[in-house]
Amino acid sequence: MMNGRMTVEEAVEKKRLFLLDYHDVFLPYVHRVRELPDTTLYGSRTVFFLSEEGTLMPLAIELTRPQSPTRPQWRRAFTHGPDATESWLWKLAKAHVLTHDTGYHQLVSHWLRTHACVEPYIIATNRQLSRMHPVHRLLHPHFRYTMEINALAREALINADGIIEEAFWPGRYS
Repeated sequence: MMNGRMTVEEAVEKKRLFLLDYHDVFLPYVHRVRELPDTTLYGSRTVFFLSEEGTLMPLAIELTRPQSPTRPQWRRAFTHGPDATESWLWKLAKAHVLTHDTGYHQLVSHWLRTHACVEPYIIATNRQLSRMHPVHRLLHPHFRYTMEINALAREALINADGIIEEAFWPGRYS
């Protein structure tokens, strides 16, 4: 039962279960990141339940470390437990998922799929379309400062030894 009100089957049927899957995205980097001092990384999967209030509540988190030459594969599912130990393990698992979600959003969704992907369109628009062209006039307000923002990001945020490498968990692999 979820929230004491519905079974898993009912939640699936009512489309109230969601999966946040960073397992396959991060798993190829786990060994390299774990070689860095004071750093760890797992692949994660999180199951959420959509509550009546419209919020997503985490139900279970699976953390995975693939097999390495010196260690076997490690995989564990975490849920909010009844005692202090299980409660702290649940909080740590949620912290791992939060860092996965933050890193993926900032570096892939926001930087790569927004800022970096739009650059060729900005260049093509500026080179190929007259300033009077309706498409240029439509896009210009949206493109206006993107190249400058990207240049500053490359200079300070996403460069080697930059802010992202210093602040995000995978260090140089971010």
